[in-house]
Amino acid sequence: MNTDQLIRDVKILKAYAVGLTVLPVLGVLFAFGKPDKPVHFGEVSVERLNLVERDGSVKMVMSNKDRFPQGVTIDGKHTDYPRTNPGMLFYNDKGEECGGLIFGGQKDKNGQVSAGGHFSLDRFGQDQVIALNYQEHGGNYRAGLTFNDAPDASMTAVDEQYKNATPDERQQARRAGKIGLLPRMYLGTTLGRSSAMIMADQHGENRVMLLANNEQSTLDFKDSQGRTRLSLGVDKNNQPVLRFLDEAGKEVKTVSAQ
Repeated sequence: MNTDQLIRDVKILKAYAVGLTVLPVLGVLFAFGKPDKPVHFGEVSVERLNLVERDGSVKMVMSNKDRFPQGVTIDGKHTDYPRTNPGMLFYNDKGEECGGLIFGGQKDKNGQVSAGGHFSLDRFGQDQVIALNYQEHGGNYRAGLTFNDAPDASMTAVDEQYKNATPDERQQARRAGKIGLLPRMYLGTTLGRSSAMIMADQHGENRVMLLANNEQSTLDFKDSQGRTRLSLGVDKNNQPVLRFLDEAGKEVKTVSAQ
């Protein structure tokens, strides 16, 4: 074998090796380059998955805690704060966050559990108006569904409008539903393991409370200041009771079966 033939054989082997490397890669690229062609995988492991429209705009993110988006951007203004849980986020057509899911749980060195899960949907440009929560810490836990009111203006506009407001002005704005979230309804369990339903008015004042546990079941009606004025239920002796209360919380009349 002369030198020219040896050089030619080496070139052929190099070309063959390159072909074995490039062709599979091209096959994969062509497979992913056809968005209308379904691709089946038995199992995929990723640290973050972005669901996007054809123009590249993000609609949903699923991520581990290290790659989870930090902070929130509203009206082009980014507010940075840490997020330390894995989960998913939803985005509207404006590209702003509009809901999501986070979860986590651990035990400390003493065996105490700290865990939780949170699924929420946000009002456009605002914070969560529907939230499904589970929280546990130190042996106590609660789980429930909360409905909130959120202002008409975006979070960015609200922050700008009230950045120099006094605490009293902010409190008045909160009661008027112009800043922050106003709880309107809660349905779930309490830290004391009771079942509860709580309904509030447009100022965030609790007006109706239904409570059930091993000792009693009660339905309380409150005035505009959140003071119980009428209570009916079944007491720990399994007797029906109807109570009327004044503004100071003193019973003015009680009706029972006994």
